[in-house]
Amino acid sequence: MKKADRKTAILDSVITLLATHGMEGVTHRRVDEAAGLPQGSTTYYFPKKTALVLAAAEHLAALLGKDCDELQLQFAQIVAEHGMDAALDHVGAELVSYAESARHLFLARIELTLASARRDDLAGVGDQLAAASRRPIAFFLRLMAQERGGIPIETCAALIDGITLMYVTGQGPKPTLAQVRAVFHAML
Repeated sequence: MKKADRKTAILDSVITLLATHGMEGVTHRRVDEAAGLPQGSTTYYFPKKTALVLAAAEHLAALLGKDCDELQLQFAQIVAEHGMDAALDHVGAELVSYAESARHLFLARIELTLASARRDDLAGVGDQLAAASRRPIAFFLRLMAQERGGIPIETCAALIDGITLMYVTGQGPKPTLAQVRAVFHAML
């Protein structure tokens, strides 16, 4: 396995462990086991747990925002072919689907956000992850709003983010297209 592939396997395993066992469940040994790597591999790349967790937070931020480019192309194509309402529905459906398929990413984000609120060595991680999660939502809200001023884009992105977080933690129902559409239309 290449060095970059090992690092990715390690960071993906940290995210999985954060989602399933929390911060306490992340140990170098457990990460090695989860990644299917020889014992000591994680320690070789990340000698201290803080460095490991910070690298995992960066990796998680990249994963949370990665689909934005693909969605931008889809959005533009749908607007051109079917209009803004169809594009709104598409983005809403994608957000609802993502809440289900990426549940482990959201749970890892919550765990890291809580840890960053309690630990000085992880300060800023929660803000980094919230910004990464909300960036695609805010981007589409800006596109939908086009050039209208005074639209509370950050507030709307936070509402959609909150609906999603409530679901993945078992505190609310699965987000629906109707909920996302209602937030979009309230803003527009």
